[in-house]
Amino acid sequence: MPDPRRTGPLDRPRKFSRALFDRVLSNITRDDKNTLEAIETEGISARHFYRHLEDRPDLAREFKEAQIRRDAVRNTRRVEEAEAELHRRAVRGWSEPVFDIKGNHCGEKPRYSDACLIFLLKKWRPEVYDDKPAALIQNNVAVATGDARKILSAWRERLGAAPPPEAPQ
Repeated sequence: MPDPRRTGPLDRPRKFSRALFDRVLSNITRDDKNTLEAIETEGISARHFYRHLEDRPDLAREFKEAQIRRDAVRNTRRVEEAEAELHRRAVRGWSEPVFDIKGNHCGEKPRYSDACLIFLLKKWRPEVYDDKPAALIQNNVAVATGDARKILSAWRERLGAAPPPEAPQ
């Protein structure tokens, strides 16, 4: 007797097969579906699908690689959209309303984002605008304990600091 609670694409339980697995991979990579949606579209429950993946590590590895490929495509698109928005804010700007002292709208004022422009310059000309230290200074000087005390006391005098308490000799 069928379970009255089961409705939708999972009405009939399906048997796991390589062909079903390949269709799920196709749903993930080609159709850009979320994992759960890609599995359930093929009429198999996620629990049943993952149980089979636990028994077959080769398929689990292939499934994970398909998810990574899908996410790489999604992330590339998101990064491109973010870069387009960064360019719009830095170069084209946006209009900001201007109001007079009485609160009446009297026009628009173009606004631009300096921070967005800085990020664009760092991307386009990293050799000039990237955050790199100007110089790297390495100091490998060995100072004896007695010399260190003299050097520190000289600096304290220059800076007007109180002398340190005398150390026992």
